[in-house]
This record gives sequence, C-alpha cells and structure tokens, in this order.
Amino acid sequence: MNTSILVNSRKEEKYFRAFIIGFLSLFLVILPIMIYTGGYYLYYGDYNSQQIPFYIHAQDFIKNEGLGWDWGTDLGSNFLGSYSFYLLGSPFFWLTVPLPNNLVVFAMPVLLAVKHGVATLTAYAFIRRFVRNKNAALIGGLLYAFSGFQLFNIFFNHFQDVTALFPLMLIALEERINNNRRGVFAASVALMGIINYFFFTGQAVFVILYILVRLKSPDFNITWKKFFGLVIEAVIGVMIAMFMLLPSALAILGNYRINERLYGLDLVAYSDKTRILRIIQSFFMIPDVPARPNLFSSDGAKWASIGGYLPMFSMAGVIAFSKSKKKHWSVRLVIICMICAFIPILNSAFYTFNSSYYARWFYMPILIMAMMTAQALDDKSIDLRSGIKVCGIVMAGLAVISILPKKTDDEVSWFEFANYPAYFALILFISIAGLALLYFIDRLKKKGRTYIISALVSTVVCCIVCTSSVVYFGVTLGSYPSTYINNGINGKENITLDEEENQYFRIDISENYDNYPMFWGYSSMRAFQSIVPGSIMEFYPQIGVTRDVASRAPLEKYTIRGLFSVKYFFDKVYSDKEETYTYICDLPGFEYKNTQNGFYVYENKYYLPMGFTFDNYITEESAANHSEQTRERLLLRALILSDEQAEKYSDIISKLPSEKTLGLNDSTYIQDCIERRKEVCSEFTYDSDGFDAEINLEKSKLVFFSVPYDKGWTAYVNGKPADIEKVSYGFMAVKADAGENTIEFRYETPGLKIGIVISIIGLICLGAYIVVFRKKKNNESGFSHCYDYSKDYSCSMEEQYLNKKSTNCKMEE
Repeated sequence: MNTSILVNSRKEEKYFRAFIIGFLSLFLVILPIMIYTGGYYLYYGDYNSQQIPFYIHAQDFIKNEGLGWDWGTDLGSNFLGSYSFYLLGSPFFWLTVPLPNNLVVFAMPVLLAVKHGVATLTAYAFIRRFVRNKNAALIGGLLYAFSGFQLFNIFFNHFQDVTALFPLMLIALEERINNNRRGVFAASVALMGIINYFFFTGQAVFVILYILVRLKSPDFNITWKKFFGLVIEAVIGVMIAMFMLLPSALAILGNYRINERLYGLDLVAYSDKTRILRIIQSFFMIPDVPARPNLFSSDGAKWASIGGYLPMFSMAGVIAFSKSKKKHWSVRLVIICMICAFIPILNSAFYTFNSSYYARWFYMPILIMAMMTAQALDDKSIDLRSGIKVCGIVMAGLAVISILPKKTDDEVSWFEFANYPAYFALILFISIAGLALLYFIDRLKKKGRTYIISALVSTVVCCIVCTSSVVYFGVTLGSYPSTYINNGINGKENITLDEEENQYFRIDISENYDNYPMFWGYSSMRAFQSIVPGSIMEFYPQIGVTRDVASRAPLEKYTIRGLFSVKYFFDKVYSDKEETYTYICDLPGFEYKNTQNGFYVYENKYYLPMGFTFDNYITEESAANHSEQTRERLLLRALILSDEQAEKYSDIISKLPSEKTLGLNDSTYIQDCIERRKEVCSEFTYDSDGFDAEINLEKSKLVFFSVPYDKGWTAYVNGKPADIEKVSYGFMAVKADAGENTIEFRYETPGLKIGIVISIIGLICLGAYIVVFRKKKNNESGFSHCYDYSKDYSCSMEEQYLNKKSTNCKMEE
C-alpha cells in the first residue's frame, strides 16, 4: 500500500463550489436581517459604530478629496495612516469604490458574504494539498471560514479581509519550496503587507514557525538555495508593500499603546484568571460574542478575538488526528501555538511584544486545525471517537460550571453563573448536537458506508446554525434599526445648520453616537477611531481624559469645546425622558437652537472660528504644577509652550501672571472666549492638501490652529516658509506679522513618496529576480498535492504515471 502519494491532477477541483457554498452559508444567515431593515445589515458595537461609517466616509473622501489630510476623522488625521488598518489596503473595499456612495452600505453585507466565500475557497486550496478527498478538503475550508474566530470577528468586518486571503501565503510558500515556483511568495507577502500591517507582523512570526516545523517533513523539499530564495522573496514582498507599510508605521509611532511592554510576572502568567479558561472554552464550543464574556466573566480582553471552535467537529478531529499521528508536522505546530497562546510573552510575539492582549493570530493555527480535521475525516485509519469523547467531557465540564451557585448581595442563585444563561444553554446545545451528528457520521465511516457527502451537508448546516446563533444574539444587543438608519446613515437629509462661507467649525454629540457625524459630513470632536495622530493621544491625558480607542471628552471639559471651534452640540434624548427635558445643556455659552434629526441642537454663542491668537503663555513645566482641570481651563487663556519656545517668542508673547491661573470657572471661560474672538482668521478654507487662512493683526503674534500637529505639515506666511510650533500639548501655531497675513499650511503624508519609490524598486527587483532565475521549460511535472496518510485510494493511470515520474515522491509498495 502507498504510504506517501503526491499527485498533481487538478481535474474537477471544487474551487467554484467552495466559494458558492461559503458565500451562501453566510448570506442566508444575514438575509432575513437585510429584508427586515430594507437592505441593510446591522449588527452591534464596532460593526455599527466603526465599520459602516468608515466605509461611507472613506468612499466619500477618496472620491472627493484624495489621500491627504482628513478633516472628518477626530480633530483631523492622516487619512492613509488612520484607515490603512481598517480598509485602505483591502481589495474587497476597493470593489465598492465604483459604486455610488448611497449604495455602499447595501453592498457591505454582500461583500461580507463574498469574504466568507473567498475564505472557504482559499482554505480549500491549501487543505487540498494535504487531503485526498475533495469533499473532505471542502469541509476543511468551511471549518476555517466559519470557525469561532470568524464568528467572533464578524464584529470586526475588516478582519475578514485578512483571513479570507491568508491561506494564499501558505500556498505560495509550498509552491516555492515544492514546485520551485518563483515570485508567488513575494506576491503573497506584498498582498498581506498591503492588506493590514497589524496582522502582517503576526503572519511573519507564524510563517517562520511553519517553516521550522516543516523542515524535517518528507513532503517539504527545502534546500539552502530555496531557503535563501525564500528570504529574498520575503524582502522583495515587503518592499512592494512599502507604499502602505511605511506611511502606516510612521502614523502609529506616536501612539503610546504600541510602546507598552510586559514585565515581571506578566511575562509568564496572565493576571486575568479567566483568560486560559476562555481560550479553552472557545475552541471546544461556539465562542462568546465581543464585549460579552458569558460563562467566564471578565473585564479584560473583551474584544481580543478569542475564538477557535470548528462547527460540528469542535476539537474532535484535531484530537483524533494528533493521537493517530503524534509526529506529524501539523501536530507539532499546533502544540507550539497552544503554548504560545497560554504564555503572555509568547502570545505577544505575534504583536511585536506589545503588552495589550489579543488573540487575533488564532486564525493561522485554525487553518492547520481545519486541515487536520479534514484529513482525520478522510483517513479511515483515524478513529474520531477518541476526539468526540474528549470534546464531550469538556462540554460536560462547562455545563457543570454553568450551574455553579452564584452569590449576589447575600443571595445564592443557581443556573445563573453565566451572564446570559439562556444564550449559553443555546450554544452548548448546538455544540453538543454537532458532536452527536459527528458521532453518527463516524459510525457510517467505520461501517464502510458512504459518509463524506453526509458530512459535507451536515457541516454546511452546522456552519449556518452556529453563525446564526452568534449573529442574532449580537443583533439583539444593537440599537433599534430604524433609529440607526434614519438618524445615522440617512440623517444628513434631516440636518440644516448655519454655515459661514470660508469658515470652519466642528460639532459635538452626546455619548453612544460617536461617529454619526461621519454620516452627516461634519467634523466632530467626538470620534471612535483607534488610529489618530500621536499628538491627539498626547493631548487628552494632559487634561485628565483617557484617549485609547476613542475621543470622548465629558461635558465638564467645556474649555476644549471653545478651543476646538465647536459650534453645535447634538444632544440625544430618549423618548422616556422628553417630558422632563429642560432644554439646558451643561456647556457654558451653548443655547438651544432647535430639534433636528431626533437630536436637540445647541449653538455655541461664543464660537471661536479656526485660527486665533493669544497674548500670554505658560510653560509646560509651570502647567504641570496645576491640576488637570486647571490645565484644561487655561487652554483658552494662554498658549502652553516649552521653555525653548517661550524664549524664542519672548518678544511677541508675555508670560501669564500667576494670579490669572486662579479661580477659573464658567464665567472666566466666557471672558476668555470673548478675548480670543478679538483676533481671529477672517477666512479659513481647507481641503486634503492643507488649509489657507487670512488674519489681520495689530502686532506680531502666534496664531493658533486646533489642528493636530503632524510631521507632514509645512507652513508659509505671506509666501515665506514659517516654523510650525507644536503648542498646547499637540496643536499647531505659527508666527504672523502685524497687518494683513496670508497663512498657508500644506500637507504631505509622511513616508508616502519614499514608500512608493521603494515599492517601485521592489517591483523591478521582482521582475529581475524572476527573469534571472527562470528555468527552461521541460517535461518534468511538479506536484500540487502532498498526501502522507494511508487510505483505500485508487490512482488513475495518469496519476500513477505522474507519481512515478515525480522526483519529489518516493513510492513505496
């Protein structure tokens, strides 16, 4: 009997079928939601608050502005730097660009289904290299595309872009090593680097592990020559992606979150005692949804993407395969990944050793697990019952934990250990039912009866059921669809604000409506966006406001509303509170204007146009001696300068007397607004290339702009280059002389030009590499499939001929 068979026949491969089944399995789940909402797919949390507004905003910006400075994200941002993480590198996003903007939101659910179809297809293509039966490989593709990781990350729509195409990287690696196909690995590295730099770092680590584990495998024909060729292609691939990687890297360097590291005991043990239990649970049964840890409640890692469950199979196939083939390379790789998942410092290696906990690399070992499961299903020598038993025991243990007594306010309750007992019971039932179905299929397998088609149909059904349980539970957590659609997506039609020509203003909005202004086309100081200029990240902590994934300054920080040129505040009041509403907001100087789009609109009667001057300054060292509240209220009374800046401009600005730092309140804030309005820019025009302003001054002064400082800015005053000063913890000021002044600020995305140059060089190198090392065509055939397990299998005459001819395959009788 053949113990190792390598074949290259691609007849009747199921690529198209894989895509269609994956597409329809997801589309059928979300179709009822689309019908109910009139074509929209609404979920909850980040999907509604980020994914949808980002798609619409990015489409509008690209079509009307370009790729420069984005005035509609937070206080302003480097557009490419802010959105390369979310969508700019995704080929799926660019498929929507030709569409009219009003159709983009309707295209998103279809695109989500397309991503699942592509994930099924690419995973099938990878798994097919190691699994004989095409339907078994198709099952493996579905398990990857609908794994617990994927179900969790429907919440993060852009993660699906990465997982859909990642298998191509491993396919390209195998092609380079086993078929000596040059250039494909470089192309895959470039593709993944362009799609998402965050995931790309983890992929580099995983690929290294993959190669190291595969080194001794008989079906991995690596040589030193191929290894160095692989390194060359990796470098070329990174070079090609530099037009996206370099600007993205420069954009996040100022973000304090990337520089946080683990120390001491945190290197080897998680401080959250539930984390390892949550990881284990998520691989054996349907995972919790984001932000809602259920059985093992925790305040940490709520959005960490902990998930790994394979529909119907759970870990049964992985366990059975591992028991049968203890020395197989995939078993070693999965064990290494398990160790990495359980030890903090090793887990962080996939994220450049950052201290923030994420499990967003799990999709890579899950692909290997899906392959192991597909082979365990196909190989008649592997007994699935051992894996089924282990999974059953684990699920039984989780069921027992769920009924443990819980004590709240001296009252003991049973069956309420989970935060959502009914939902936990549902997903436990579905997971157990999947195991029962698998047991039935395994019995068919053991009896020698036809079972693969039954397994395929059962897998599709389980994928749909598992996805439905997660999606519809998530939908119940979201806002009522009509409110989001009417006030958010279509809200612009219901808003009319007084706007002065050649001026600029921002708005503010009440909590839970962070990114609604993106739908409306207004700049807002409240924004839910993780990737913003480092100067914004520096600013907020100085006034006692946490800035991690969003800018959400409370109303008591009213001074910054004046500083940021906020003209309108939109206050959302729920219907049950309308009768007691007082039409008074907690922002000094703001008066009720009218009700629009379901919001109570307040206008700032002391609104400061963009670009104004200060007579006084206070040094950063002196400001540090004041409380955070005082520092915030000083922002409209004086510029905050470094000692060097204070000395440099001592002839045009005076130090603030110490007595003027006391007694700051609502009244002094209004007085400061009135003082600042005495000298403001008469005109302020802007686009993605920068802004132009005009101001008339009685004497030379520093003109302040509440635009985040960024190294991409250059300034000109009256046509002459001017120094841009970083003031007041992160904003820009420039010196203007007495009289009429024309101020120009121009913006170029840092790193973009040099990144494009490196990418072009990379493309040239790739072309030269392929030409120089090309091989003459011959009649020798390589192979596409690597079968290393025993199974009753009849080779066609063509396959037998190719097997005997392949130098990569040793036939044993």
